Amino acid sequence: MILFYTTKIDTIAIQIYCDTDSIQRDTVEGLIEFLQIYFNSYIATERYSVGAVDKVEHKLYCNNRTVFTIQTGFSHGVFYIKIIFAGLSTYDPIVDQTSIKHLWVVMGYINTFKLPYNLAELDIAIDIPHVDFNQLLAFCSSHTAGTQYHALGEAQLYDGETYYIEMFANEYGMYIAIKRAYVYDKRIKEFREHNYDIGYEVQRFEVKLQSKYFNRYGLDINHIQETLNKYHLLYFDSPVDKQYIIDRYNSYAKVTQREIGRMGLEQYRLYPDMEYINTFLYHLQTITLDDLNSPYAAV
Repeated sequence: MILFYTTKIDTIAIQIYCDTDSIQRDTVEGLIEFLQIYFNSYIATERYSVGAVDKVEHKLYCNNRTVFTIQTGFSHGVFYIKIIFAGLSTYDPIVDQTSIKHLWVVMGYINTFKLPYNLAELDIAIDIPHVDFNQLLAFCSSHTAGTQYHALGEAQLYDGETYYIEMFANEYGMYIAIKRAYVYDKRIKEFREHNYDIGYEVQRFEVKLQSKYFNRYGLDINHIQETLNKYHLLYFDSPVDKQYIIDRYNSYAKVTQREIGRMGLEQYRLYPDMEYINTFLYHLQTITLDDLNSPYAAV
């Protein structure tokens, strides 16, 4: 049987930089006004407090989900606007279509007016439908100094639903990391968090490239490929084969690239579609308002 799987871009965050608070305010107002006119959509303004600091966020909702959030802030002498699309691949077709259309229009606006920006988060996923969670195994095959990792096959908090690769002391450590990865049951997650049933099993392996990653490396497709290559995602028809690989991997005090090469993992390994990722990121950087009638939304 030939296993079918697809590469997805899920969460993406864009951070725009402004010289002054007035430019920051005018940029947010201009973008929101443009989106409201273009889509005839309602973008909610929500105010809340974090300690003594008042915060304002602008959000678009669809099917009781947040399509995107616009946040503003000030850090290291720079005013910024952060636009977060928290899920382009939810398997709710209405939400996904709304999200991707708004993403391309936002990027068309940013690129047309040459607003300075950087990525602040990019989630790259491999989705494998119609397989069981326990048929997958994922690990980082090129460890980063100072990072701790879970042992292969160890029981975790959401055993049978989610397997985290990196090990963090707390949530703060998780969210300031350069990158992190995990495997999870997408169908269970969608039903639990949004009461939405995809209708069939989907397992997702996801690598989250976070703000520090892009601050350090920029948007370099070659480096993104090198980063993704540091992870092995394996699919097994046989639980005996999977347990054999787990036992052999865990038998080494330190697993080197030479030993990984001897384990015969290529027959089980699934790879991300780098052409898809490269095309997506190319469109992200080049689309303008003049291109909005082109087929970018199909990417």
